[in-house]
Amino acid sequence: MTENAISQGGQPDGTSFQTETRSRRRILVVEDDRDLRQINAMVLYHAGYHVDIAEDGASAWKALLAGQYDVLITDNTMPGVTGLELIKKVRSEEMPLLVILASGTAPTEELNRHPWLQLDAVLLKPYTPEAVLDAVEKVLCEADTAQVFGSLDLKDKKFSPAGKPTSTPLQHPPKPPRRILVVEDEPDIRRLNAEVLIRSGYHVDTAEDGIEGWKALHAASHAPDNYALLITDHDMPGLTGLALIKKLRAAHMALPVIMATGTLPVEDLMTRYPWLQPVAALPKPYSIDQLLGTVEAVLRTTDGFCEQIALPPNRPSADGLRL
Repeated sequence: MTENAISQGGQPDGTSFQTETRSRRRILVVEDDRDLRQINAMVLYHAGYHVDIAEDGASAWKALLAGQYDVLITDNTMPGVTGLELIKKVRSEEMPLLVILASGTAPTEELNRHPWLQLDAVLLKPYTPEAVLDAVEKVLCEADTAQVFGSLDLKDKKFSPAGKPTSTPLQHPPKPPRRILVVEDEPDIRRLNAEVLIRSGYHVDTAEDGIEGWKALHAASHAPDNYALLITDHDMPGLTGLALIKKLRAAHMALPVIMATGTLPVEDLMTRYPWLQPVAALPKPYSIDQLLGTVEAVLRTTDGFCEQIALPPNRPSADGLRL
């Protein structure tokens, strides 16, 4: 193994179709952290892929011009040419390449401004070596499946220098993203939840406590793109999550709610006070997969929620919980 490239060093033995398939896939790993660069490369190499490595965006661009790759895995914050700048060059040159951005934070604002960058996956640091391998296999599998069914051909996809795809437009315009409000007083959790949901295609607003959350809900209650889901913590200063849900239901707002908390027995709450109707619970700490899985399940099963919701009683009994 050298610092410049990692090759197979031999032919596959022919006993594994998966190994043979992987050996034909070329991956470029771009990372300025030497240890992380070597770890990622070794994991992919031992999985059977052909791997080259570059220590910055400028070196990676030279490698991309010199050879053909199937997957680009790039850090974002690097000296000289950043990961996003490298991806812009890739798309402007119409390179048929799957792109995975590995970064400490998802640059959501810039990605929203430039949707033509079309990232195939995002890895948030710190991530495990297994997560790198999983991301690579996922994007390759999705691309292969799309090609088989003729819905996407990466080799024929074209991008204009101005940044807009020139391929044939979709026959049916995509539905607008579902709008979600995340209410959380812990800044890191609030930011991470928002970034994960935005990457998954949702429109996300955030509020740092229940009071700000209620203001956002009230302001959007008559908007055409009203919220489709509320995700709220419970233990917050000013207005707790439980109190926020009570205000929501008292105002007859039919909105699915996910209660994310480490202090409140939500299942018991749902049994004792069904008129509050939190749809699901996320006990803290929860994983990104748990968050996305719960959100997808709730949105998939709450169509017509406004017709199903019961009105709150005139005088709900005391619950003994801090409001």
